[in-house]
Amino acid sequence: MKSLRVRLFLSHLAVSAGVVGAGVAFIVLVWYPPPLAQLEGIFKILLVMALVDVCAGPLCTLVVASPKKTRGHLVRDLAVIGLVQLCALGYALYTTFIARPAYIVYNLGQFDVEHAGDLKPEELAKAAPEFASVPRLGPVYVWAPLPDDPKEASRIVSSALTTGFDITDMPRYYRSWPPAGVDAFAKGKAVSAIGRPELRDAVTALLKKRAVDESDAVLVPIFGKIEMGTVVVRKSDRAVVGMVPRMAP
Repeated sequence: MKSLRVRLFLSHLAVSAGVVGAGVAFIVLVWYPPPLAQLEGIFKILLVMALVDVCAGPLCTLVVASPKKTRGHLVRDLAVIGLVQLCALGYALYTTFIARPAYIVYNLGQFDVEHAGDLKPEELAKAAPEFASVPRLGPVYVWAPLPDDPKEASRIVSSALTTGFDITDMPRYYRSWPPAGVDAFAKGKAVSAIGRPELRDAVTALLKKRAVDESDAVLVPIFGKIEMGTVVVRKSDRAVVGMVPRMAP
């Protein structure tokens, strides 16, 4: 018969793995849908979360689970370990929630990731109703054309160059995707012009999966916190077909 230590360790390990696995799956599939987790570089946070919750917690249980302890003492020790685990998990979820991609903004021939924590309340208050709040279940594609007023456009460009506060940080300029007359296709790249074999293979596989002809697709770069990627857009209706990591055209 397995000892008390081993039984509690295995039980704790199974519960921790299940909880952390569900949390990681939600983060990667909902808040950072592939390949945004890679572009944004959140795997280190997820690794720390896994080490603390899946490894450290059960190991602590293995150490403290002595059959010589009274039931009350053992329950108290396990409760403390569980509380520390929950705090670590909560911190990881909070960090990834605040830093999650809220909008993927097209402007001047490229996509940029706008993060939830970067959207200021005063800027959201100036936005259209559909952009006045931060999306909670995954990023939304939008485009942000410069205003027609030359002075305002010049002010935005100057702000981007001097302070880093760009039009992508101003949801009052957001427009719904797909747009009409946007220059994504003039500045994008045709599939036939791809020079890198690995990029061509990835894009071809994506187009085949989505049943989109190569002649009906254009590639537009996207910039994450850590890496660049490629957004594949369908010419016929300007719909986003998907995204490929690392290999910007």
